[in-house]
Amino acid sequence: MNIVGHQKQWDFLKKRFESNQLSHAYLFAGPEEIGKRKFALELIKMINCQGNDEKGECQNCKLIENEKHPDVLMVEVKKDKSEIEISQIREVQQFLSLKPYYSSFKAVIIDEAQKMNQEAQSCFLKTLEEPKGRTILILISSRPEILLPTILSRCQLIKFFACPITEIKNYLIKNGASEEKAEMFSSISEGKSGRAIKLFLEPDKMEKEKKILKEVQEICGLDLASKFQYVKNLPEEDFDNLINSFRRYFRYLLFLKIMGSDFKISNYYPSPSEKLKLYSIAKIKQIIKLIEVIDFRFLTTNINPKLALEILLLEL
Repeated sequence: MNIVGHQKQWDFLKKRFESNQLSHAYLFAGPEEIGKRKFALELIKMINCQGNDEKGECQNCKLIENEKHPDVLMVEVKKDKSEIEISQIREVQQFLSLKPYYSSFKAVIIDEAQKMNQEAQSCFLKTLEEPKGRTILILISSRPEILLPTILSRCQLIKFFACPITEIKNYLIKNGASEEKAEMFSSISEGKSGRAIKLFLEPDKMEKEKKILKEVQEICGLDLASKFQYVKNLPEEDFDNLINSFRRYFRYLLFLKIMGSDFKISNYYPSPSEKLKLYSIAKIKQIIKLIEVIDFRFLTTNINPKLALEILLLEL
């Protein structure tokens, strides 16, 4: 099993498979970037493996690992879209109506399942209610509460949690990271193994994040007119990244406020301004809560992202 943490979840599902008691539908719920998608692929590899050594080196395993297996369908938000549409769920139904090419199970993984629109969720219900043959459906979500209750009731819930920092660090070292880099990436990972691995494998991603975090720090020091001008010039597609950066930065400020000089974490985060240093713990928590509310409403309503961002900046 080539994943970080989640051993209890793995042992549970492995026992269910070995006793021929796998459910036809699972909901993998937990924070973003903790390896739920990778875990789902590893599970599909296990139940379709043609080898006996669990090394994942058979043809099926290699094709599943590269997301190119004809009996495994990955559904996710398309690059030019903001939600999973009903047409994609109809493709799922067509896919499941065909017999497997050379696997034991046909599998569908719906990543960020909470982004299915209402039509897509209603359509998907039919698939859950009428499973065909040896199929397994895995929904991955960081916001399962957005899904229809009828979908939740028909899936077996598997909860995932952040990993211990030491496990992430050891994994990175085993995969070629130096002690220093493994320490840095794990310390800023927030216990999210997927995030740490992405930062390790994609150095440009880290530089982009640091640039946005610097913007966040600078925005906090602007006067009201300048803040509104910033929002006016912000491309709408950058909203999600900016909100995540605000959440990440104020989470850092909260730890800094609580732990003081004992809290040391590389130079990834820009030092807070004198104004931000004066924020109380209650004030920082209030801002983090507002960020969470805005993010939730952005996913569940037609909220205007720029107006939402202006509301946030009024609190800073």
